[in-house]
Amino acid sequence: MTANIRTVDVIYHNGTLYTADQQDTFCQAMAIGEGVIVATGSDEAILKLATPDTEIVDLQGKLMMPGLIDSHMHPFWGGKQLRGCNLNYAALSVEETLTLIQTHLDNDPFKGENDWLTVRAWQRQAMTPVGADMSREALDTLNTRRPVALFSNDCHTLAANSRALDMLGIDENTPVPADGKIARDEAGRLTGILEDAPAMRAFDSIPSGTPEQNVQIATHVQQVLNQQGVTTVMDTRVFAEQLEAFAVLRDRGELTVRMLGAKEITPDSVDGPEDAARAVAEIAQFNRSWNDAEWTPAPGFGLTHVKFFVDGVLQPPTMTASLLEPYRENRGTHDAPDWQSGERYGDLYFTAPVLEALIVECGRAGIHPHTHTVADGAIEMVLNAVEKMRNDSPGKDIRPGLAHNELVAAHQYQRFADLGATAVLSFQWAGLPGVLIDEEREMLGEERFANMEPAARFLDTGARLAYGSDWPIDRLDEWYNLQVGMTRRAWDSEGKPAGPRLDTDRDLTLIEALRAATIDAAYMIAREQYIGSLEVGKLADAIVLDNNLFEQPVDTVYQTKVIRTLVGGKVVHQA
Repeated sequence: MTANIRTVDVIYHNGTLYTADQQDTFCQAMAIGEGVIVATGSDEAILKLATPDTEIVDLQGKLMMPGLIDSHMHPFWGGKQLRGCNLNYAALSVEETLTLIQTHLDNDPFKGENDWLTVRAWQRQAMTPVGADMSREALDTLNTRRPVALFSNDCHTLAANSRALDMLGIDENTPVPADGKIARDEAGRLTGILEDAPAMRAFDSIPSGTPEQNVQIATHVQQVLNQQGVTTVMDTRVFAEQLEAFAVLRDRGELTVRMLGAKEITPDSVDGPEDAARAVAEIAQFNRSWNDAEWTPAPGFGLTHVKFFVDGVLQPPTMTASLLEPYRENRGTHDAPDWQSGERYGDLYFTAPVLEALIVECGRAGIHPHTHTVADGAIEMVLNAVEKMRNDSPGKDIRPGLAHNELVAAHQYQRFADLGATAVLSFQWAGLPGVLIDEEREMLGEERFANMEPAARFLDTGARLAYGSDWPIDRLDEWYNLQVGMTRRAWDSEGKPAGPRLDTDRDLTLIEALRAATIDAAYMIAREQYIGSLEVGKLADAIVLDNNLFEQPVDTVYQTKVIRTLVGGKVVHQA
């Protein structure tokens, strides 16, 4: 196809171009003018469009495809994690964790007693031995007066020493909010553990860097994203502070990634269903202040979404994800287990009337709801609310995204399709270690476990998938994550299986995985008219890979290297 409205500035030819259009077309060449795709097709046809001023780039047979769209992540949190004390997602004992933290403290002697130490990439669920946990008491043994806070890799747990709790204003009289926990021991004394929303809000309240330090973080973030081939991200818990840092780069002409965001409405900020219109109106005002109504080749912002945390985390010891039927409990011992149905259903952080009112108001305001829904109880609540929104605003183009969906009830796949809701998945979560597969099978029972970490089942019932890494919940490794989606197992650094295949769904095909990270993610974020595929008239966001994914074994996808990244036709990364 060809458009006749632009000068041809550059032609990429002699390659394999996967367009991700509706027909999944492949071609050989593409012409770009003024940051927009002018034509795609054969080498012969596209090279005829060249002028004496046109740059000609020989792809030498390499694969070119749309830039990756990561539709659920926390880039600024991730950027902060790249600096400072990082436990690197390791399985550690309490003693090993304290030793690493003390080493960091000892190597940072110029910090004052009021300077926070935030420790990231803490794998709470993987602490050794089984059942071990961090505590205020353990952190208080560190040789420091500084406030110390560990933030778990899933961002749902914060462990604080006594100084940190004091500076956060949390004591034994602090009430427990509706959307999480402030743990206490049997004597009512704080253990130092905060779970779910209290953990996130506490972490958010910890002083971050200066505005210029935040710009440095934003600069680093976009560099590592571009290196992995990411051209657009959705920050699914965005704040003005973060957007301001990226706005500095935009104003300098240095922004190299398109930024979308969803600001959160918390349960405690809404005084009943009658207050929903006010809460959504505030989101609409925030979005208007940041959203670029029209997108251009130069990257900017897109804010037309809102975020709701509906439940918590499935894995023990937290188990705050909401289930339709209760968790099973081991009433025996570790060596002689006796799993029986218990009384614990997990947590729902919104009441059904409040969430329904909020999502109905989203429909009226033209705002796309994006929800944290880990398990079937939360999914059911959100789908019920979406159904009410569809009935209230028939024909309105609202694109709900339900993120995570680790445990889905069998009847819910068709509801996703019927209601036009997108399942937003972090494919790497299907790469579970064998011990966790066994534990979750027992915790849920065979019937429910059969719907653990689904992906293809959504597609097979006509629903749409969008990919989101959820970084920094896991380390940033986009191509590894896509490989897990196509194999449903974990892999080690040498490319060998690191665990059993999770046999609860079929593998995604390469096309299905790529579409989830390109055009279908673009649809979920409501920007498919601009990005997501290499089609005439769209913005020239594209990547060139050093290998052809379509000509190699699926178990080598993790080795993919991006040798060039384009945003609006401009080269923002060159290997």
